[in-house]
Amino acid sequence: MSYVERSRELATLKVLGFRSRKIGRLLISQNVWLTVIGVLLGLPAGLGTLQWMLSALASEYEMKLMLGPTTYTVSILLTFGVSLLVGWMVARKNKNIDMVEALKNAE
Repeated sequence: MSYVERSRELATLKVLGFRSRKIGRLLISQNVWLTVIGVLLGLPAGLGTLQWMLSALASEYEMKLMLGPTTYTVSILLTFGVSLLVGWMVARKNKNIDMVEALKNAE
């Protein structure tokens, strides 16, 4: 979900007494859990899609599916790296949220 869409929720947490660091850890942990779910669903779906594409193109091209442990490891590490980077950037942005302005704006 977009940071702009969640700013009201984050401002409410700050008003209730949550520290910026605690909110940042909450945001990062939510992002990590969503990434875990995405990896668990995305790897089999990506493999199935790749096999389907290769079977559809098999009559025109000579291709073989070659995925090793390195491919999976690099893709998982890159996905988690980007997820942590985005979570960290949003957590940093949370420190500067104007609580009054975020709560005053009606949706």
